[in-house]
Amino acid sequence: MKKIKEMKKAANLTETLNCFKPGKALTAKELPGYFVERPWGSLNVMETYLRGANEPVKILFTGHRGSGKSTELRKLSSLLENTFFIVSLSIDKDLDLFDIKHIDVILAMALKLLQKAYNEGIKIKEDILQDVFDWLTKEIIKEMVIEIPQDVTLSANLNLLALKIEGKLGSETLSRTVMREKIAPRLSELMEKINTTIREIEEITGKKVLIITEDMDKTDISSARHLFFDHGSSLSKINSRVIYTFPISLRYSKDFPQVAHNFDMHFVLPNVKISNKQGVSDPIGYKTLKEVILRRIEEDLITEEALDEVIQFSGGLMRELVRLIQGAANYALSQEKIVIDVESVRTIANEIRNDYRALLREEHYKTLNLIKKDNEKKIVNDEITQELLHNLSLLEYRNGETWGDVHPIVASLLE
Repeated sequence: MKKIKEMKKAANLTETLNCFKPGKALTAKELPGYFVERPWGSLNVMETYLRGANEPVKILFTGHRGSGKSTELRKLSSLLENTFFIVSLSIDKDLDLFDIKHIDVILAMALKLLQKAYNEGIKIKEDILQDVFDWLTKEIIKEMVIEIPQDVTLSANLNLLALKIEGKLGSETLSRTVMREKIAPRLSELMEKINTTIREIEEITGKKVLIITEDMDKTDISSARHLFFDHGSSLSKINSRVIYTFPISLRYSKDFPQVAHNFDMHFVLPNVKISNKQGVSDPIGYKTLKEVILRRIEEDLITEEALDEVIQFSGGLMRELVRLIQGAANYALSQEKIVIDVESVRTIANEIRNDYRALLREEHYKTLNLIKKDNEKKIVNDEITQELLHNLSLLEYRNGETWGDVHPIVASLLE
């Protein structure tokens, strides 16, 4: 209860700006006060599956970019931290989203595993550490200039080496290319060393290793195909439980069955449904999004009409909800207002609409119009639909069945 009391609601619009940050997952400190469990979510189901699985299962976790997957994964980590040895990797922070290969991901997972073991004080056997250290220094980075001090322990040396390699992997194109070339013919060796380290950690801690790899859904479609279609079998060979975020657009590819074959289960984080296929309001979804907002700000900071429009414009997409509130608060401040009113919300919604107008092509409009007019709101497996799901102008909903609808802000562009 102490943590919940620490999360103070925004009392004015300036504080509101700092309570709503698009693209930022909730921190461990914020989770108790701000996290709202969504209806038809996958959190409890995924937790149950991981706790019950006897094998090192591999999971795909999908949903729209901005649907709140990172926050859900942090909540999942908090629920499982006493049961699993959890290692987290952010592709966005630790690698280069615009230049990423499966080798980068596997190496980064190994480096994060070593760092977490060191930070937790896990006493891995010297011969295992020495083997990994020698392999990295003599086989992979021997042509690079990486200075390692000689007056510290082997475990400290390896941790420092892991940090420096991680930095080069994420920020230096030439170093990244060299490491790929070195590792490609030795990928099985890297896998063996990762799996040996995993077995050692599990034996020492008595906990199963769970690696959570976030932001893989943020890569472009071609990179995602490389990772999951071309090299999904490699990603599944790490001998621990692993969660990979997966682009929802590729869930609608004809090749998805081939991808699914390499993984044990896939879970979907649905957008919050604020109406059904016929456009009839959904009170449960509306209440959920209202709670997300009012857990962070005092209710008198936003008019009832503005609150309603934010929820409707968001389409049930969490990042859009946060973006609308932050933008509307900023606009209201610029106009010397003390509350978010409907004019502020509509102004920001129009700016977002202009962003979509700039990226949509004629064939996009044709497909969106077809879906808007379709009573069943079916999502078909074709390239244009994948692009629309990827750019968020088409949103997917699930509650017993799957269907899609045009993003509410985009819908007015079709009129």
